[in-house]
Amino acid sequence: MPPKSKGKGKKGVKQQQKRNIAGESRALLEAPCTPLHPPAQQDPGGVPRRDMAQQAKADNEVLKRRLWDLEQVLEQAREDKRDIHEEMTWQYQELQKQTAAHGQRLEAKVKSLQDQLTTRLRESQQTQETATQALAERDRTIAKLQGRLNAMEREYEKILHDLDLVLAKVAEASQHWEEVGKTITMEHKKHLQEFSLNPLEL
Repeated sequence: MPPKSKGKGKKGVKQQQKRNIAGESRALLEAPCTPLHPPAQQDPGGVPRRDMAQQAKADNEVLKRRLWDLEQVLEQAREDKRDIHEEMTWQYQELQKQTAAHGQRLEAKVKSLQDQLTTRLRESQQTQETATQALAERDRTIAKLQGRLNAMEREYEKILHDLDLVLAKVAEASQHWEEVGKTITMEHKKHLQEFSLNPLEL
């Protein structure tokens, strides 16, 4: 069964959203892997403890937003992969149906010619040649359709491979930012503990 058709307007909006998300994913993946705010040097005069706590919270919120963005990109890539898989599967099935129907028609034609040969072999050598030509046509058609099927399978595998690479990069970036968030959190906790503060009480 062919995929449900979508309106041009909705399709255009979805394609624009995919391009926007793809651009955001590249920006996130290419962003320098450095902490948002480097640990501040201890001020001999003393740094306001509340400012440090607020900065730590702000850094954590930014990291959470980045991780959420990466998760959205990953989910969109998965949806794209599913959409492509469904479309390619449908096309492959349709081509198989066409090939089978065409093969059946050719088989029927060959059978008809073979029946004629059985009864008219002595009368007409030309009938035998027609049957041979029909068999050759069937073989050429089947070979041509098989070549198209093979080409579609190779293209389908290439698309899946490219998507797997994108998903791997997104997953790697997500893990990296999670580790950066943990590192920043630990550094801020350490600074707060130097001032005898409990981070959970702030």
